[in-house]
Amino acid sequence: MTKILLLVVALAACGGSKKDTSPVGGPGEPAIDPTVPSWAPASCTAYQKAVFQAINCDAVEQGKRDEIQTAYNSASESWKAEKDADAARIEEVNQSCTSSAESVRTAIGDLCTAEAK
Repeated sequence: MTKILLLVVALAACGGSKKDTSPVGGPGEPAIDPTVPSWAPASCTAYQKAVFQAINCDAVEQGKRDEIQTAYNSASESWKAEKDADAARIEEVNQSCTSSAESVRTAIGDLCTAEAK
């Protein structure tokens, strides 16, 4: 079993094509960055979705959208730089993402709500 897992990991790492790092998401859905580490808490996905909503909302001033994007980029780069995070670090990141997502939602208020279907 270990040999099979090792082979799969080795093949995935060596793959013949460049890794696709483009954001993914369905039509009308926020793009989800596939390069966010697997250990990152769900609150970071919620933060990313709030950022996506804010930066794609023309009702929000461009300077504010740029500020939101820059803050997210800085935070996500720090997560991506860590290979393995211990439980204390994961909780720290969880709290930071929760706080940051709330901050983004507060900043955009009712300007960028999804249309009801």
